[in-house]
Amino acid sequence: MTIDFLRSGALFVVVFAALFGAAIGSFLNVCILRWGAEPKQSVVRPPSRCPRCNRGLSWYENIPVVSWIVLRGRCHGCGLPISIQYPLVELATAIIWAWFAWRLGPTWAALGSAIFATLLLGIAMTDAREYIIPNEFTYGGMALGLLFSLPDGPAGLVASLQGMIFGA
Repeated sequence: MTIDFLRSGALFVVVFAALFGAAIGSFLNVCILRWGAEPKQSVVRPPSRCPRCNRGLSWYENIPVVSWIVLRGRCHGCGLPISIQYPLVELATAIIWAWFAWRLGPTWAALGSAIFATLLLGIAMTDAREYIIPNEFTYGGMALGLLFSLPDGPAGLVASLQGMIFGA
């Protein structure tokens, strides 16, 4: 790491991206667990809770990675173990976002790549757990792909639509 890297503000961008990615990873865990459940559950209500005793989590029990470590991987209420999936997905998402920020800088390409890789992680985890790929990931990814193709004009939009059609 050079002094130029530190002076340029790039380190701030990478650290911010990692922290933001960890927060996104926390929400990704909710999507993985609730969209993979049968019947599907809302990712909005109820708020975060222990999957075993259904006790609601306080804000300080919901800090990505840190809370799991502080609680030693156990629910504060019932004391039962909390899956290591939670901090691993949060950490993986933080790494994804930091890596794209480092490689591409604060650009639309970095944002789109980080979002796409996060969606793929969510798909992979849900598929590994439940052997399904929820439509919410698929349709959400399609909508975001169209949105990120808009800056490229009509040609980008057509290419994105073609990718969706042929990929289906």
